[in-house]
Amino acid sequence: MLKPQGESRSQPAVLLVSDLPTWGRVALASAVPLVEAAGYQACCLPTALLSTHGAYPNFILESQTPFLTRAWNHLKTLDLNFAAVAIGFVGEEPQFALIEEIARAVKAGGGLVLVDPILGDNGHRYGLFSGDYVPAFRSLVALADIITPNLTEAALLLGEDLQHIPDSAEEIDRWVTALGALGPKKVVLTSAPFPGASKETGVAWFDSESGRRGTFRHRRLGKGVPGTGDALAARLLSGLLRGRPFSRAVKLAVKGTLSDLRRSEARGRPALWGPEGPLRP
Repeated sequence: MLKPQGESRSQPAVLLVSDLPTWGRVALASAVPLVEAAGYQACCLPTALLSTHGAYPNFILESQTPFLTRAWNHLKTLDLNFAAVAIGFVGEEPQFALIEEIARAVKAGGGLVLVDPILGDNGHRYGLFSGDYVPAFRSLVALADIITPNLTEAALLLGEDLQHIPDSAEEIDRWVTALGALGPKKVVLTSAPFPGASKETGVAWFDSESGRRGTFRHRRLGKGVPGTGDALAARLLSGLLRGRPFSRAVKLAVKGTLSDLRRSEARGRPALWGPEGPLRP
């Protein structure tokens, strides 16, 4: 049985539920070093093993549903507690019920639940996933404390046109408010557009408990670098666990991820590899 997080004085542990690629700094390959650098023990439950992330042609993917089930059943028998769980890529539809169980268990123990609903990007749903993933992620999002969808994923969750880009600040506000109405206390919309500023992007955030909201914008860097959303989510969760105010945690997560992208760009790192690893959390 999982204990409330305050009952242990050992290094806090964060459970990371996502895919593990051999090559490409995305998903667990991105989150683990960031969580560890922030002072937390990163505990991995891989939902799938991949040769590379999905932007490479002919990548190999093996879903890990049997392992995930047996591993979680074993973990439940141990005297463990998790300060948080971060949920990303789901290997196949049958995993959702188990991942919801994991989220509820961590939440019952006083931990935070972050969900990055991996569904698509750049106006397209990922071809790996069936339509069942959208309602399944809506159900998972309802259990979350924090969600970090990109613009395409937000559109899928909200039933909006995937090709439509919000063209006003008011429409962005409507989207983040509607995402908050799905259940999470805190929303961070990544790859957010800023009308009249085509060379800029950033995030829009909303705290449904306080009603506060804001944006953090910056010039566009790179061309669709995989793994940036994973890095931002890991940094954001680490900041919140450290007790930083939500707006501050968002700002620092974005700035840290931008630092990685700038360094990668300066060193000529191919975008497909994902950003360089962190110099700091």
